[in-house]
Order: sequence, then C-alpha cells, then structure tokens
Amino acid sequence: MAMAACSTFACRHPTCHLTFDTHASMLQHYLDFSHAAGGTTHTIQHEHTAEKTADEADHVDPPEFYPCDLCPRYFKSASALCDHLRAFHLTTPDLLPPVPIAPASLLPHQLPIPDVACNDCGGTFKTTDALHQHQWATPYHTHVAASRNPNLGTRARICSQCHTKLPSPEDLDQHFVEQHPLSEVSKQEHDEGTWHTVEGRFRVAWTKPTIQLYNVHRIFKVYNPGWRRKDFEDYRKELKRQMSEPKMVKKDIPHELRNKIRSDGNELYRYHGTTVKCKLGRPAEKVVDGAEGQEALSLCSDTECSLCRILETGFTKEKCRINSFQRYGKGIYCSGSSSKASAYVKCNVLVEKQQNFNCFSICCGCLGSSDHSSSEVNQYKVMMVCRVLAGRPYHTTRNLQHLKGPPDGFHSVQGDPGEKLNYDELVIYNDCAILPAYIILYTSSD
Repeated sequence: MAMAACSTFACRHPTCHLTFDTHASMLQHYLDFSHAAGGTTHTIQHEHTAEKTADEADHVDPPEFYPCDLCPRYFKSASALCDHLRAFHLTTPDLLPPVPIAPASLLPHQLPIPDVACNDCGGTFKTTDALHQHQWATPYHTHVAASRNPNLGTRARICSQCHTKLPSPEDLDQHFVEQHPLSEVSKQEHDEGTWHTVEGRFRVAWTKPTIQLYNVHRIFKVYNPGWRRKDFEDYRKELKRQMSEPKMVKKDIPHELRNKIRSDGNELYRYHGTTVKCKLGRPAEKVVDGAEGQEALSLCSDTECSLCRILETGFTKEKCRINSFQRYGKGIYCSGSSSKASAYVKCNVLVEKQQNFNCFSICCGCLGSSDHSSSEVNQYKVMMVCRVLAGRPYHTTRNLQHLKGPPDGFHSVQGDPGEKLNYDELVIYNDCAILPAYIILYTSSD
C-alpha cells in the first residue's frame, strides 16, 4: 500500500518553525533568508512578535545556538559546544583567544545586499557569502573572510586580517573597506607583473616636462566592496546594450570604438588627484631605538580627506571639484596624464625635513639612498589609478561649463589638448562608471 504523501514540510533550520505546502517552497525559503540571527528575519517579516512588558524588556534570553569559532559547525547548547571543542579541536572555551566584536555598520534596511561582484575578476554572485567563498577558491584573490566555509548557522563572520567578528557578511565587507582597503603590490612573486605594469604606465603618462618625477615608492591595490563592483559591471552591460539600439547603430561611430564598447564598455585607466589629510599608505616611520612605527593602512575619519572618503563610499559627482573651476560642468574629472593629475594632489605628508631625505620603503628601488636632493621639503604624494568606463566620449577643445551631463548619444566628455588645454581631461557624469583600482605613493618636484 502506498504511503500517504506528507502534507507539510518543516523548515530545516533548528530555530525556525515555519511549514510549507511543498518541498520546493521550503528550500527556496531556506536559501532566501539564511535564517539570520536565529530567526530574527522571520519575526520581522511576519510581525508576530507581541510587545514586551517591562519585566520582559529587562530579561535577556540565552542564545538559541552556539557557533564554533574554529569551524563552520554550531550547537544547540553550551555543553555540546564544549564537548565539540575538546573532541575535535583539543581545547576548551577558556583557552580560546578573545575575539574582538565590532558593531554593525550597515542599517537593517540596507541588508541583505543582493547581487554582488568580485573586485578581482568581476564575477557576480547572489550573496556576499558566496562572494567570500569564491575569493578563497580562486588564486590571487583578496580573502575577506577568515574561513573558506563561514559558519552558516549564524550570520556572524570573522575578518581575515584582524579576526574581528562582524554581525553579518555584509558588515564584514564594509569593515574590510574601512579597516583594510589596501593590499600592497610588491616586485616579488605573482605581483611582479602588476607592479611593472602600473609603474610603467605611470611613468610613461608623466608627460609634463616642467615637473620631475623622483620615484615611485609603493603601489597598493584597492579593495572595492561587492555592491560597488556590481554597479560598475552593471553599467558596463548597459553600455554594451546601448550599442545594439537602433539609434546608436545609425550613428557615425568609428568601427574600432564601436567594437571596444561592445567588448568592455571602452574601459580606460585614468589618473585622479585629490586632497589627502592623513598618512594612508605611508611607510612606517623610524622611532626611538631604531624601532618602526605602525603603518597607516586604515581609512581616517576626517571628512575633508577626499582620498579616504572615495575609498569608503566610491566616487560621487556631487562632491567633486566643489568651489573649483569646472571646465565641462559638474562631473568626475580624471586624466590620462599622471603629471597633470599630480597638480590636483594636495598632500602634506613629509618625507624628511632635511635637504637630503632617505626612503625606507621596502618596495622602493633606491634602498635608502639620498639621491633626491632638493632645497625644498619633499613630500610623499598619493594618486589614484582608476578604471573608467568611458563609453562613447564627446571630444571637444572648447570650454563647456554649462554641461550637467554628456551630450545626447554620448557617455562622457573628452577634453582634447588645444588652445584651452595642454593635457587631456576625461569627465564622467555617472558615479558607477569609475572605480578606484590602485593607489600610488610617489615623490615629485611639484
């Protein structure tokens, strides 16, 4: 005799008591909500929680599950967790090192963040957890999470750099942007090609003869969170799509440019100089007894430090060139000439207050020599190398200060050298079209 079919299907999660009519709907529910914070999502969504009395407000319920900080497992009781630690990790909770816990940096309405992209390869993923697992599975990718398989029983995640515990994978991604936004590119191992490529482009683009480039001391790769890279990739897809529209097909666009937009959105590397109020990326200074100080690799909190604010939130057109001359209207300005962009770098980080200064950077080819003699005080300067989706640029040699966006049928404005300009300028009017890629620490005569 055939067995009767099960009328309902209960959710697999131990803290969830919802039932569903079909197995497929239960699985979809299980994947969509991930049961954050032990079923808090369900409580908020269905609004079944009654108002707490004064006595209940003072009462703190024990956690419904106890995650292991050393592996992806979690347990229903503290005693079960202790048994697991003794049996599998040969330790006890008292012997575990303390884990710093950081508060949430994202508001509840900002979570979860759907559809993110990898900063290293541009691949897209449905969840931030899937992105962090991809980073572990792919060689030479930046590891944000401390574990290849994060504890899926709780949304708490641990940072790979400082081992701070964050309340969600999205908070972990934002924490990584604020505390560990830079990873140094060296001349060794797999970074060698990247170093020479970035430095070579920077030197070749130094075209202003009146300014001398002394040395490139350090190069850092910028980590962009998943949501920012996803916006960048979505804009690239939009540019490709527009090339297939009838009105764009009929326009007289050079064949080479049309193919470039269809291929990668006409992606270019451009330089952007801005105000720097902190010592981000500066090598550790020599202090008393020959000891080295701590490097500044975290973002500062100064609202006037444009470099840190761009790395934290991305480029914003409304905040660019405030109280400054805007040749092509309000937009994000960058240039293919690194020496031109250097004129907009405002940095007050001194190298040495002596006539001859020594470089202590391990990545600098001068290795402590003092061949940068100058009668003036030399400074470290910081410049951003940006990835820009220029699309179809509007070329001009005139000033167009009235512009609020590119002309119809174009995606950016390209100021060509002429009677108004000595070096090119590229202006972007969409915040999603530009992404910080590298930070270059250098010294020059300007």
